[in-house]
Amino acid sequence: MTRLRIALLIVLFAAPFAFLMGAGGYHLWTTGWMIWVWWPMVLCIALAYLLAWRWTKRPTLPPTDDRPGYWTDRDNAAWAKVTEKAKSFEAITTKQLEDPKHYSDLALDLAKQVAELYNPGVPDPFDHLTLPEVLACIELASADLNELVQKYVPGSHLLRIRDIKRARKAVDYYKIGQNIYWAGAAIVDPLQTALRYFASKAALGTLLDRLQSNVILWFHTAFIHHLGRYLIELNSGRLRVGVKRYRELLAQHQAPPVDDPSTRPPVSPEQSADATITAAANTATGPKAITVSILGSVKAGKSSLVNALLGKNAATVDRLPVTAGVRYDYTLPGGQPVSILDTSGYGQDGPTDEDFAAAVEASRDADLILLVTQATIPGRQPDVDLLDRLRVWFAEKPHLRMPPVVVVVSHIDLLSPKAEWAPPYDWKTGTRPKEVNIRDCVSVAKEQVGTRATDVVPVCGREGERFGIAEDLIPAVVAHLDHARGSAVLKAFEGEAGARKYEKIGEQVIAGGKQVLNVLRDVFGKK
Repeated sequence: MTRLRIALLIVLFAAPFAFLMGAGGYHLWTTGWMIWVWWPMVLCIALAYLLAWRWTKRPTLPPTDDRPGYWTDRDNAAWAKVTEKAKSFEAITTKQLEDPKHYSDLALDLAKQVAELYNPGVPDPFDHLTLPEVLACIELASADLNELVQKYVPGSHLLRIRDIKRARKAVDYYKIGQNIYWAGAAIVDPLQTALRYFASKAALGTLLDRLQSNVILWFHTAFIHHLGRYLIELNSGRLRVGVKRYRELLAQHQAPPVDDPSTRPPVSPEQSADATITAAANTATGPKAITVSILGSVKAGKSSLVNALLGKNAATVDRLPVTAGVRYDYTLPGGQPVSILDTSGYGQDGPTDEDFAAAVEASRDADLILLVTQATIPGRQPDVDLLDRLRVWFAEKPHLRMPPVVVVVSHIDLLSPKAEWAPPYDWKTGTRPKEVNIRDCVSVAKEQVGTRATDVVPVCGREGERFGIAEDLIPAVVAHLDHARGSAVLKAFEGEAGARKYEKIGEQVIAGGKQVLNVLRDVFGKK
């Protein structure tokens, strides 16, 4: 289509609107309604200007804290560098936006800053990276930016490079034409033209320039954020699994879909309370189960707690093998599957090295820890020592993070007055002697464990007289599911990053050999 035809179409489309505006204005003038229409128009324009000035006063940028919940402290420190880099650009020009070298220099500088944080003191912080990891980072960042453009740029799927170039030229031509108009008008009426020119530049021109700058800066900041996120994933080693598996692992550890009771088939009470003892892996479909490890001293009430959670007497032993433990399948309200790991207990004198090794193994597998302690034993130093040792162990492994810990105060039915047990108890605000003693016990436990635990929950796991499980413990577990899923994601990446290293090399050698044989066959076949 020629330019003449395009211009003709524009004129034909605009002519009816121009006629209506002219005829309407003439009618308003002859009937004396012009003044009544003029003032609402002025007020609307003034209000629009005021709102536009206010809304464009600060740049509208993507959220600077849009980071995954499973990141470690080291990852968050790297993210701080990313956001600092994004904020260092208070303004960005269209020429910078169009310059590929600007992006390459920016990406290289940001990649170096992030890599140096993960590999301090080394001559080249990129040496440890593999080519597939780097390509995975580029692919993921590019996919995110593509989705961003597709979502927020209207008609982007139709725009071609030549269209963008033409648009840039059209803007330049418009500015040239506008300047010619102002120059011609100044010759005819210098004073009025000067007033209109400065009013235009101070009002609409300023707002449009500010809006354009905000949009450009928005996309520039989004580029830094998305690139920075995957640079962190790259240097943390989580991209070793490849793009496809990376996305699969993240999807498997997402929250399950919201359960609709109206579409749920009827289930008998026996079926809903049934849980089988198993150590099998989860099914391939649906969300992955999070692992809840139950730690505590011998006779603390761990088995009673497991039975109370499952609704049946599944755990019957007090002392389990140190290196094994027993797993139970359970489903939380909302559909999240849980694998409960009942571990061996340690003595009242504190965990031995063997006990601590078992606790470390259970905590390494855990996405959430329930530390069971007796309400009737005021001293909890062994439990505190265990948590301190676990914190030190996890601190030495920055690619992991310690699971959230919920302290479960058991045997609250044995608190004074012992002869009284008539749940439910309002232990948070109640005034009955039992309620006051439970509240005091929880307060002491909170003071003893301090910041080592995120919650302290009182329960009674005795069969037939259970209390605090559905009321307090399960809600506390559900509240920490996001943190628990984050721990599960980190362990999943760690477990798969080093898996099948040598098998993969063998597969690559075989595939390469087959390709060489095919080439040789084609070469000698032609002869």
